Amino acid sequence: MRTRAVIVCVATATALAGCSAVDPPATGPTPAVGSGVSRPSPPPPGRAAASGKPAEPAEPVEPAAITLAFTGDMLVSDELRAQAARNAGGSGFDFGPMLREVAPVLRTADWAVCHQETPVSADNRVLSGWPSFSAPYQLAEAVKAAGYDSCTTASNHTVDRGAAGVKSTLDTLDRVGLGHLGSARSAAESTRLTVYRVKGVRIGHSSYTYGTNGITPPTLWSVNLIDPARIRADAARLRAAGADFVVVSLHFGQEKLHAPTAHQRQVVRQVMASTDVDLVIGHHAHVVQPVQRRADGRWVVFGLGNLLAQQALMPGEGRTPPHRDGVIVRVTVARGQSGRYAVTRVGYVPTFVDAPSDVVRLAPPFSRRRTAAVLTSLGAPVVDDTPG
Repeated sequence: MRTRAVIVCVATATALAGCSAVDPPATGPTPAVGSGVSRPSPPPPGRAAASGKPAEPAEPVEPAAITLAFTGDMLVSDELRAQAARNAGGSGFDFGPMLREVAPVLRTADWAVCHQETPVSADNRVLSGWPSFSAPYQLAEAVKAAGYDSCTTASNHTVDRGAAGVKSTLDTLDRVGLGHLGSARSAAESTRLTVYRVKGVRIGHSSYTYGTNGITPPTLWSVNLIDPARIRADAARLRAAGADFVVVSLHFGQEKLHAPTAHQRQVVRQVMASTDVDLVIGHHAHVVQPVQRRADGRWVVFGLGNLLAQQALMPGEGRTPPHRDGVIVRVTVARGQSGRYAVTRVGYVPTFVDAPSDVVRLAPPFSRRRTAAVLTSLGAPVVDDTPG
């Protein structure tokens, strides 16, 4: 069975023993913008739970390794939403069939992270696709059921629906039990750091976007914007709060371009100037981009492509365009001889959105070859983890 993990929202190192969010002191470094969901910690070993049921076994303090899974853009267009309505037989929306084939892959990871690119409605009163998105709340329910544990929410569409859209998205993720980071409903929430405790390993995670499509965010803290100096400072705060391993998610790049742009490379260089950052995960381009293993052993995944999206076909793209390719990246993290946790292996499972059914399938051979060629184009020793 999959090992369950815990999200710990912290503001100071002393908060790591608890699960509730704690506001930072009035003075100190600039706070990170992010959020997390608190989950109850199991009782200590040898003690019964408060309900009188047998105590759950304690998580191992030093596991041999943990596996983190990351996927790309969740972008519900009008056409995809209509398919979800058909799946539900005209009563609501059912995104479950679209994720059913990849769910077993997600569940084999110790922690799985989605990228929820668009707002999600809490009540389905306002639903829309491009250019101002609002997805049905059933999407979040399907994401949770598929095996995800949390979602990054900083993107160019985060504030499509203003402050109300930010709130409805995070309220819905909270309701279904998904962690989230990258946007915030309040100034207090924006000061919280997010640390996942996965089998005893504390994973710090932060999320940022290059912009918001020209829409002015309703507040300075509604969504995290890319600022390398601020990202480095946030990574330092995560380390100070006890994180063993730090992940930075970046929504950046040029749409439908496989090669990382000069801006992406510059941002990565500036972010990775901090040794507090162990891994960069990118998304936004809607096509798969390369993986890089840096000379210092740290890793960069420039772009995960689309996980669930049905973008319009443009002239010359054919019926199976690269923007239906995606990839589940599986990152193995373990403690090295130096005592520091680091990436020891990067595996990948190519996916493909099968239109018009919008089922996310394990990629057929032509798509798998296309994805593998892009992922390895910078020479990274990634491993195809496709089941079977």
